[in-house]
Amino acid sequence: MRAKSLLLVSMVAAVLAGCGGGGIDLNVATTDNSVNNSTNTSGGGTTNPCASYVDATNATFRGSFDGTNCTYGPEFVGVTKPLAVNLTIPFISGVHIFQDSLFVGQNVSSGVAPAAGAGPTLSIAAGTRIAFTDAGDYVLINRGARINAVGSPTAPITFTGFTDAVTRTAGAEDVQLWGGLVINGNAVTNKCTDAARVANQCHVVSEGQPSNYGGNDNAESSGTLRYVVIKHAGFEVAPGDELNGITFNAVGSGTVVENVQVYSSYDDGVEFFGGAVNVSNLVALYVRDDAIDFSDGYVGTVRNALVIQSATNGNNCVEGDNAGAAPFTVTPVSNPTLSNLTCLLSNNDVGTHGDSQGILVRRGARAQIQDSIVFTGFSPADSHECLELNGADTLGLAQSGSVTAKSTVVACNQLTAGSEPAVRGTLPNTDTVVRWFQGATTANGNYSVNTNNVLITDAANASVRVLEPDTFYTATQFVDAAAANFNVTPVRSGVRIGAVVRASDWTAGWTYGLSPNNRAQALWFE
Repeated sequence: MRAKSLLLVSMVAAVLAGCGGGGIDLNVATTDNSVNNSTNTSGGGTTNPCASYVDATNATFRGSFDGTNCTYGPEFVGVTKPLAVNLTIPFISGVHIFQDSLFVGQNVSSGVAPAAGAGPTLSIAAGTRIAFTDAGDYVLINRGARINAVGSPTAPITFTGFTDAVTRTAGAEDVQLWGGLVINGNAVTNKCTDAARVANQCHVVSEGQPSNYGGNDNAESSGTLRYVVIKHAGFEVAPGDELNGITFNAVGSGTVVENVQVYSSYDDGVEFFGGAVNVSNLVALYVRDDAIDFSDGYVGTVRNALVIQSATNGNNCVEGDNAGAAPFTVTPVSNPTLSNLTCLLSNNDVGTHGDSQGILVRRGARAQIQDSIVFTGFSPADSHECLELNGADTLGLAQSGSVTAKSTVVACNQLTAGSEPAVRGTLPNTDTVVRWFQGATTANGNYSVNTNNVLITDAANASVRVLEPDTFYTATQFVDAAAANFNVTPVRSGVRIGAVVRASDWTAGWTYGLSPNNRAQALWFE
C-alpha cells in the first residue's frame, strides 16, 4: 500500500492510497475513444478540460478538474488498469496529475505479442506538463502500443514529480520523485535466441513492474518523442532494479526520438536494451549513473548528445555492454554509432554509482565513436578514465578494427603521479588503447582505421581550448596545452565536432537547467 498526496486548489488536502499489482492482458481497442470535454462540466459549471475516454463497456472515465489542474486516480489508469483505448492528454495551463502509473496497452508474457500499432496510442499535446504523486509511478508503453508526445521548441512536453510541478518544493538536483518512461518494443535483443525470435516467443522481463519486450522487428515504431523533458526520475524498485529517465527496451528504428532531455535522474539518463532506435539532440544533465547506457545488441545511433555531470555526482558519460553476464560474445552484438557527443565531466569521486568517467565500452560490445569531445578541463581535480575499453572480448574487437574512434578529442586531467590514465586499456597483443586511439602502426598491429583523434592529458592547462570558456559550446578554434592551434576534420562533413555550437544552438528555448532564464541553479563551471 502506498500513500499518495493530492493537491486541490493549490493546497494539499488529502492523502490517498493505491495498491499496485502486475500487468493485465486486455482486449485492446484501437479506435479513438477520447472524449471531447469542451461541453462537459465538473462542479459549479466550470468547464472540464481534462483527458477522458470511453471504454469497451461504454463507460466514461474523466479526470477531475479543480480549476487549475487535472487529477487522474487509479480508476482512470494504473498498474492494474492499463489503458486499452486511445487517449489524448490535452494542453492545459495547469498540470495533469497522475495518482498511479500510466500504463498503455496490454502486456503479453507468452504467445504472440501485439504488433506495432495493434494497441492503443497515447497522444500528448505540446506544452503539456504531467506529474506523478508517487516515487514508484512511471509511464509504460507496452508492445503494440505507441506514444506520440510531440512538443515544440517553445512548448516542450514535461514529465516530472508532484513536488516539482505542483508544490514547487523539489530541490534542483532531487531524484526519485517518480519512475520515468519505459518503452517496450518488438525489436531484436540478444537475450532471446534466433529460434525464439522467429517463433514470436521472445518475452524478456523489463525492469520495474514485470512487463515484457523483444521480438524480431528492428524497424518497428513505438511512436514519437519530440521536444520532451524528463525531470527528477529514476526510482530504485529493488537493489539492481532501477528505472531510468527513459528506458528503450528493444525499441525499433521506426520510433522517432528527437530533442529529448533527461534532467536529474537517479539511475541512467537513457538506456537501450537491444533494439535499433536512433536518438538525436539529447541532453542529459545531472544524471547520477550513466548518461547513455546500451547493451543486449543495441545497434542504433545516438547523435548530438550533450552530457553535463553534476559537480558532485555522475558515473559514465557512456557505458556500453554486449551482455550483462558471460558469454559476452552472444549475438547480435551491440554496435551503436556515437556521433557528436560532448561529455563534460566533473571529476567527482563520490558519485552515487561510481566515479566521474567518460566513455566505457566493455563486455564484448562494439561501438563506433566519432566527432566527439570528452572534456574535464573546467575541473582542476585529477580525472578518472575518459575513454576506456575493458574486457578481453571488446579489446580483441578493437584490435581487429571492429571498435573505432574517429575525429574525437579526449581532453582530461592527469596532474599527479599515479592518477588514472585518460585513455585506458591494453589490447591482447599488448599494445595500449592509447596507441589504438592515436591510429598508430606498431610492430603488433595497425590501427589506422582510427583517424584525426587528439589526446590532451592536461586539460586544466590555461592554454587549452576545446569548449568555449565556461560553456558547453564547441570552441571555434581548438588550442592544445602547448598553446598551438589544431583542427579536427569531422567524419560528417559540414559539422563541427561535439554536440552543440553557439551559432546553431539546438538546446535553446526548450531545455531545462542550461539557460539562466529557465533553471534552479547555475551550471557549476560558469
